[in-house]
Amino acid sequence: MIRNVAPSSAPKKPLKKKQLAVLAIVCLGTMAGLSACTTTSSDAAATGTASAASSGTCASSTATPSDPSVAAAQAIVNKSSLPVTTWDGPTTGPKTQAGKNIVFIVSAESNTGDTGVYAGFKEAATAIGWNVTEIDGQNSTSGNLAALNQAIALKPDAIAVSSFDPNAMEPAFAAAKAAGIPVVGNHTGNTPGFNSTYPDLAANVTSDPTTIAQVTADCALVASNGTAQVTITGCGSEAIICSTKEAAMKKEIETSPNAKVLKVNEFPFESINSQEAGVATADYQQYGSPLGYMLAINDNYWDAAIPALQAVGAQPSGPPLMIAAGDGSPAAFDRIRQGQFQIATVAEPLNEHGWQMADEINRALNNSAPSGFVTYPRLVTKENVDLEGGAQGTFDPDNGYRDQYKKIWGIN
Repeated sequence: MIRNVAPSSAPKKPLKKKQLAVLAIVCLGTMAGLSACTTTSSDAAATGTASAASSGTCASSTATPSDPSVAAAQAIVNKSSLPVTTWDGPTTGPKTQAGKNIVFIVSAESNTGDTGVYAGFKEAATAIGWNVTEIDGQNSTSGNLAALNQAIALKPDAIAVSSFDPNAMEPAFAAAKAAGIPVVGNHTGNTPGFNSTYPDLAANVTSDPTTIAQVTADCALVASNGTAQVTITGCGSEAIICSTKEAAMKKEIETSPNAKVLKVNEFPFESINSQEAGVATADYQQYGSPLGYMLAINDNYWDAAIPALQAVGAQPSGPPLMIAAGDGSPAAFDRIRQGQFQIATVAEPLNEHGWQMADEINRALNNSAPSGFVTYPRLVTKENVDLEGGAQGTFDPDNGYRDQYKKIWGIN
């Protein structure tokens, strides 16, 4: 599907997992009709084990926990809960030229991490005077690749992509570069900025996925006072950003001697609606109350999990409670605000990232180096859910980013 947006349009809103002797790989084949791969702890909590303490919050605090691992987690929680009121991004860069034709490919139109960035990009493009064509990536690797080849055939001035797997797309990125078309990504890889592993991608705009995952796990450690027993769910090797977040969450949980990762569930991102309900239900029924927290790489998993858990008797106050390592969807903000299962999401400034993508494209068009700017994520909890765009279901920092980019670009 292709959509054209003229500049006058009003803007709408390789980490490898370590194989440990204490872990056994289990593939769920027939149970609940699933085909998900899971990693299960060999000494999972026995029936009747007391549930991990669940405070229902991981808000910032000036108190210093006695457990060093919890104290370290609390420090990260405090940092990621702070308001963002000061611009710490670039202050210089090339001026923009109106009339450029840009193709933006949204990997999954059901994913706020894509559509929120696209909305910001359209705002920026309208301010600059660029023409934008959107192509739907159809929420699959094959659909992404087809959309990217379609975009190259349109011979635009530049291409923006969101939530692509750079390993699968590198040949097409190389083809675009050979045609003189720079490509800038959002959530396209496991590191922000330029990555020499993918030399044909001009820049990747994202908060650091490892940091996002660490904040997510630290929220669980703080809320449980270091005793969290968790499951982790993501899309595994389908995209490197998935495996990066999963591995980082697991590593961070295991910094506490009294916390435990019970299971890691992996299945394709496009299968969330068909698989997550069964996966969440199976975990809940297997572990019962010892399962204090469910962690996932994205809020979308909880959209599918919650109705299924309610159907088998789980209560909104938990256990389990839910935390997401991205991206800060409106549904997640509502759940957090209402105290419905989800206690936190680690949100990125999606609209701001759209403006940064425009800036990185402009730098590429002018043969300038990427800005190197990396935003720090926001831990959204019930205590701060309505701040800085939260009332509208998003994290939109009060740091004046629109005016800052306009100043760099030389526009009013």
